[in-house]
Amino acid sequence: MKRFYVLICAVLLAGGSLFAQEVEKKCDTDSVKVRLTKVEKRAAALEKLRQYVKLSAFMQGEYDWVDSDNADDKTGTSSFYLRRVRFTFAGDLYRGKKGAKLDYRVYFDLCRIPKNPILDMWIRYQPVKEFGVQFGQFKNPLTFEASISPAKYDFIDFSYAVRNLAKMGADDVTGYNMTARDAGFQLFGGFLHRDGYSIINYNVGVLNGNGINTKDDNKSKDIFGRLTIKTSKDFALAAYYQWGEANLTPIKESNPTMYAEYGWNGNAEYVKTHRWGGGFSYDGEKGFARGEYIAGLTGSLASEGLYVEGGYRHHLPKNAGVFWAGGMVDYYCRNTFDYIHRDTKNAAVNMRYSVCLGYEPVKYFRLQLAYSLKQNINTGAMIRPFENSLKLMATASF
Repeated sequence: MKRFYVLICAVLLAGGSLFAQEVEKKCDTDSVKVRLTKVEKRAAALEKLRQYVKLSAFMQGEYDWVDSDNADDKTGTSSFYLRRVRFTFAGDLYRGKKGAKLDYRVYFDLCRIPKNPILDMWIRYQPVKEFGVQFGQFKNPLTFEASISPAKYDFIDFSYAVRNLAKMGADDVTGYNMTARDAGFQLFGGFLHRDGYSIINYNVGVLNGNGINTKDDNKSKDIFGRLTIKTSKDFALAAYYQWGEANLTPIKESNPTMYAEYGWNGNAEYVKTHRWGGGFSYDGEKGFARGEYIAGLTGSLASEGLYVEGGYRHHLPKNAGVFWAGGMVDYYCRNTFDYIHRDTKNAAVNMRYSVCLGYEPVKYFRLQLAYSLKQNINTGAMIRPFENSLKLMATASF
């Protein structure tokens, strides 16, 4: 009888233990479900927040070795420096049907502090693919090359044509250095849509015409228009024109001899400027090619520039990154007709021949090495006929 009671007690104890384990297992399962629900809610909230605010940035450090322009200076320059540290805040404030959206962008460069660190600050609304409007300060979409981010550009230095005739650098004919950006508004859109692109695209806009983070210094505005035909997702052709009036009073006051070269006899605050040109762009997975011709009148000063560049991209096996090599031929003539000597014999011409090697081991880091041979023609006895430069640049982004 004792054995029977012992057996009953053992069975009851075993059953109680199993019941307790089942209850504990159920509690654990319920706890996991609660935690998963919280994680999913947080992920959904984070994804919704990412729609409104996206942060990205890149920084570029560079080493330059350059021969001096001065024929009497045999030393040249050699320097390490931080070229760009840029941050972007962007997002979609509204997303509608059929791709309609309202988005914004704030883009600034710490290397430009304390003067004009804000590069972009705009808001854009596109209810349909055929029409959109953008207000604020943004990059002028006139040329292919100026529209490329420095973090994605295959070479290190942009072409003479863009730097001198699209207000991309300090050497621009008008004296404005505005990274090809300006304040105003533009209308844009596309027609004949394909998967990921439109065949016919347009940009039409009105801009101040005198720089970033700066009020207009005369009563006129710049007007531009661009027509782009994309025959495929990777290949495009474009033609463009821009009219404006530049205030060249600072140049007239600081350098009257240089101002006389513009051949302008009217008010220095309203020197008429015309820019026109066109080109092609191919950007594929295994290669790239680009070329543009840009010409213009600044007062009576006729200028022109041309560049052709191309290269090959090789995707290394086993996800070891991307290697590319490219070459560029670059031409620029500031004064195609010399208004001082009344002929074309003394027109100064700059030619540049560049090669570039690049390696991107991972998506967020790239190294670039570029060599350039610059040829100066009719630029004066104090300027070397040839100039060499070697540049190494590292870009980190996130």
